[in-house]
Amino acid sequence: MRHINLKQIIGIAGLGIIVSFAGCEDLEYALPAPNTTPGTLTANVLFVNASPNAPSLDLAVNGLKVGESVAAGNPQAAYSSVPLTATFFGGGSTTAGANTSIRAKASTATIGGVLGSSDLIFRAVSTNINNFVASNNSRYTLFALDSITRPKPVRLLNALDFADTTFFNPLTGAYISRVEKAALSAAQRAKVVPIGTVPLGSSDPGGIRFLLLTETFLAFPGGNTTRSQLRFLNLSPNGGTLYVRLKPAAGPNIPVTPPPATPYILSFPGFTPSVGSRTATATANAPFALQTTAAASIPIDYNIEVSTENTFTTGVVYTSPTVTFAVGKIYTVYIRGFKGAISAGVAVHN
Repeated sequence: MRHINLKQIIGIAGLGIIVSFAGCEDLEYALPAPNTTPGTLTANVLFVNASPNAPSLDLAVNGLKVGESVAAGNPQAAYSSVPLTATFFGGGSTTAGANTSIRAKASTATIGGVLGSSDLIFRAVSTNINNFVASNNSRYTLFALDSITRPKPVRLLNALDFADTTFFNPLTGAYISRVEKAALSAAQRAKVVPIGTVPLGSSDPGGIRFLLLTETFLAFPGGNTTRSQLRFLNLSPNGGTLYVRLKPAAGPNIPVTPPPATPYILSFPGFTPSVGSRTATATANAPFALQTTAAASIPIDYNIEVSTENTFTTGVVYTSPTVTFAVGKIYTVYIRGFKGAISAGVAVHN
């Protein structure tokens, strides 16, 4: 019979301990293998700081500054390509999306107003702080809108103690209920602005907010030598319903008189409730239209006019210096500023 001495026993036992430790490695602490394949999905973002009283703002996407800083009322010069991270395919779709963090920061110091030192954070809906789901190759125009002093929305009740439309009283800067509105004089009631029923758990902190448009552009006709794509947006938070047109020295206006009424883009009931950051598709909410803006590739000189009435006879509140629109280019003409200091700006999309 073979005899095993003490040294052999200790050696065998030590080998067993080593094998035991190797077999029970805690995988939670194993070093992950780095993914060396670079991401190739991107989206394109254009930022417009359309707030009348915000400071210069920087757009940050997934924690990184995108494009140049923009002063209040102004657009960035061009779209920026943004890498998308954490991609996924939702609901069996083959179209990739990505959770995308969007925020605006003051270029220097703080945003101020209601937000104070906080950033303006994009919230996917008005009751959470979820990120935006961006799609590969899509184009987005992101507007910072409203006043830095817009108060945090309040959920209010009617006479039966049911949640009902909240109203904003610009005379006092406060939100009021339907009951409180009814107690006002007729002249005061005419100035009150409906907000809609503020949802339970609203995450709207007040102050400036985002509107994000998913853009769809039109196809230009072959051999185009006369047309641009244009749309008109009212981004004045308290200017009321306004009318905007392009007036040439001679020839037809754009749009033809009378142009359509243009309410504030985030007003109720177009957005109900009118709280929080919002997303929309351009085709449904802010479509572009092909317009004749040149003669044989020579741009026509226009003045942008903004009016409180559609005939532009007595209600003109702003007339711009001469502007032109290049053939084959895509533009948003937007109304900006507070009532009494209305002006207009132009953003270029290509």
